[in-house]
Amino acid sequence: MKLKTLLLLAVLLLCMPLAATAAPAVSKDQLQKMLDGQLARLVEDHSVVVKTRQDAMLVETSLWHALQRQAEYMLVNCKSTRASIVLMEADTGRVLVLAGARGKTLDPSVALDADPPAASLFKIITAAAAVEETSLHPDSPLNFVGRAHTLYQHQVQLANHPQGTQITLRQSFADSNNPIFAKLGIHLLGKDLLAWYARAVGFESRLPFELPMGVSAICPASDQFSIGEMACGYNRETTISPLHAAMLGAVVANGGRLMEPYIIKQVSAADGSLVYRGAPRSLGRIISTRTANQMQSMFEATVSEGTARNYFREVSSDQYLKGITLGGKTGTISRANRGENYEWFVGYGKDPNSGRTLAVACLVVHGDVRGGSAKYLARVLLRQAFSDSPARMVAQPASPSS
Repeated sequence: MKLKTLLLLAVLLLCMPLAATAAPAVSKDQLQKMLDGQLARLVEDHSVVVKTRQDAMLVETSLWHALQRQAEYMLVNCKSTRASIVLMEADTGRVLVLAGARGKTLDPSVALDADPPAASLFKIITAAAAVEETSLHPDSPLNFVGRAHTLYQHQVQLANHPQGTQITLRQSFADSNNPIFAKLGIHLLGKDLLAWYARAVGFESRLPFELPMGVSAICPASDQFSIGEMACGYNRETTISPLHAAMLGAVVANGGRLMEPYIIKQVSAADGSLVYRGAPRSLGRIISTRTANQMQSMFEATVSEGTARNYFREVSSDQYLKGITLGGKTGTISRANRGENYEWFVGYGKDPNSGRTLAVACLVVHGDVRGGSAKYLARVLLRQAFSDSPARMVAQPASPSS
């Protein structure tokens, strides 16, 4: 038994009353209050003693220690103003990595902060609503004018332009095409349906989690063009936390079912009785299995031929990733004053042999100096997670050039 664990047990024994009785069960809401302010300790030590008025509790996390340390190493060497990595089991909601940094200082609260603009991650919601609610499918042909990553009034007109470019929904998602997704939001889905799907996956509500986390917001849409901005993520008012972003990747990988995230493995009272145990809990089916499968084809196109292809092009020869099905969605947006640039990668890795599926979300906030890449961080962490012995693997740099 490790020395740290022995010391924690000794503390519990010292705190135990002479006539101990079984402690009452602790609810998730009670646990959240009890752990307020304890995030840094939990992530650092993985098991801590938290004293309450009645007892002393031993709290143990579900984190994967080797991967947590790898993620932290990459983040503090990322040359960014803020960065975060979250890794979770898609089918259980178990959080394996919850890491964050501000500059070169570790700060796991970055992973729970819902201030970052969601950017093109909102295209996940728009695409899911379009496939679920209409006759569109990944190979449906669509038309746009202008450039794929701009958004102007003339680009969101309903009629197909004779000199426009035809592209499939899958290609539009993989390339993060703003005009296509804006037109879907304005002419096909509408503000109310988009907002319904966003709220179904946890926007504008406090997600059930053992630690306090921010609430993801939806931008207000007051006219047709702002509905288009909402649908394609071309705004700074729709925001999301890295943990919530990982849940978006998980719901697609998990066949359309949204799982409640948990980071606490168990909590023990001073008498040794379990008062809380983390366990998988479904928050409901958001989209059908059919829609989720079609969404997966779009996620996988992003990695193979879309905006993330440069960072995943060699996985076919990688001894750990060559048999893993990989998918993702990227997002990039600057703040209004252009002082910071937010870069996202949300995705998953799925082992077709074991069925093991991991969802990942990486955020890198670039300042004047552009350092690590969110796409690169995701690839490295997934590689570690699907390797045979991640604890023995050499620590990877934060970016290919570092």
